[in-house]
Amino acid sequence: MKMQTAWMDRNQLLEASGEFANPELASVVAASRSGSLVVQVPLLSFWVVVRGSVELDGREGRFHLQAGEWIVLEPDSRPSVYANRDGLVLGVLMPAAMRTRIRQFTYLDLHTGRGRMTKSELRQCLRLWRQTELFARSGTAAAAADGKALVPLLRHICNVQHDFRRLVEHCPGRSLRRKSQVFDRMQRARLFLEGNVDRNVRLAELASLSNVSTWYFTKIFHALYGEGPQAMAARLRLEHAASLLASTSLSVSEIGAVCGFENNCSFSRAFRERHGMPPSLYRLNARDLTADSANQDGIRRKAVLAFGT
Repeated sequence: MKMQTAWMDRNQLLEASGEFANPELASVVAASRSGSLVVQVPLLSFWVVVRGSVELDGREGRFHLQAGEWIVLEPDSRPSVYANRDGLVLGVLMPAAMRTRIRQFTYLDLHTGRGRMTKSELRQCLRLWRQTELFARSGTAAAAADGKALVPLLRHICNVQHDFRRLVEHCPGRSLRRKSQVFDRMQRARLFLEGNVDRNVRLAELASLSNVSTWYFTKIFHALYGEGPQAMAARLRLEHAASLLASTSLSVSEIGAVCGFENNCSFSRAFRERHGMPPSLYRLNARDLTADSANQDGIRRKAVLAFGT
């Protein structure tokens, strides 16, 4: 297995095109401090944010990822990844055929989805990335001396998906391979919901993305996640609205529109049913909690300065 590395730093841009589609080639990449990567060919990809925040756009939607968060995307996603000013994101790009070889190297599967690493997992991940000589130089793709350094990194990536193994067992299918295929289809639909919290996603759209009937999709999705796709979609949109209320100065009506609600009345009604209070009161409470937290931090800092502990 061949390997190449590429690090885009300080506004540098990498367009992963034809040369990245070699079926024997895996690419270990990074973007930092406003660097960006655009995948133009079908490649299976894994991304993890080490520092700061990252914006990712793909077929599944738009994601704002924070430090510690990771995401695995299907080959036809073709994501664009942008590291914010303080951001550092690491990635692995592989042809779809290499997914089978991952099982041979690691005895584990790599599944579509997203999650969060613990601090120790993130430190280990960064250490393994450095062993691939990723940060040797920036701005261009370079062949790595030893592709074997990729194996422990892939094994670590698969291991952080430990929560997925139990879910795979709940998927229909006579073989583990079939169960894994069904799970990845459901996971992609879930990612699509998470990446499109700005609109009301149709059920037929999700079933088509998963390449199954609407009836089958709804049945398996509910059995796997404990709630139906429409219920999850509504929950995710309202959670996004709550986050915007707490962290932005957008008006209530603007937030309702941003989260895909037709009018302010329908947004306020749905928000009250979900959070037990109207959006305006939720924002007021969130600001009070933020102010209390800031006051407590100030008191602790003064105590440290006064007593030197």
